[in-house]
Amino acid sequence: MRKLKMTTIMFAMLVLAGCASTTLESKVFKSYRVGETKTATIGDAFLVDQNGSERTVRTWVGILNSADGWQVSKVASEDYIRRELLYSGRSGDIIKVAYREYRGGMAAPAFFQNVEYDLSTSKTIRFMRFTLDVVSATNQSITYKIVSDREK
Repeated sequence: MRKLKMTTIMFAMLVLAGCASTTLESKVFKSYRVGETKTATIGDAFLVDQNGSERTVRTWVGILNSADGWQVSKVASEDYIRRELLYSGRSGDIIKVAYREYRGGMAAPAFFQNVEYDLSTSKTIRFMRFTLDVVSATNQSITYKIVSDREK
């Protein structure tokens, strides 16, 4: 009887351990290197700077809530912040760039803005702590070199 009880307890512990959340992946991300020349098309996040980490987590939610009983989701650290510059195209000598910011894995609406740069004045553009030299820009793509990623 005691052996059956011990086996039942061990089995219950294994089942419960299998239902715990599991971290599948954790990463810090930066899409650029200073001095690098890159090309992006319209709508692409051509510069991504992410601080903090984002984990891919697998959590048991039960057979009734998922085909296999598991839910996979992204969980951001408390210090998570992601900044993106998106290329929006060119009109004459003006290029259009959109800025998006995410905090804690959620879009921060107050941190969305659209900016324009006049390339006839300068091929160097600056936004926040980033300085870029525009090599070429069309209505389909932009080629740029990352000059700096810090305050001067």
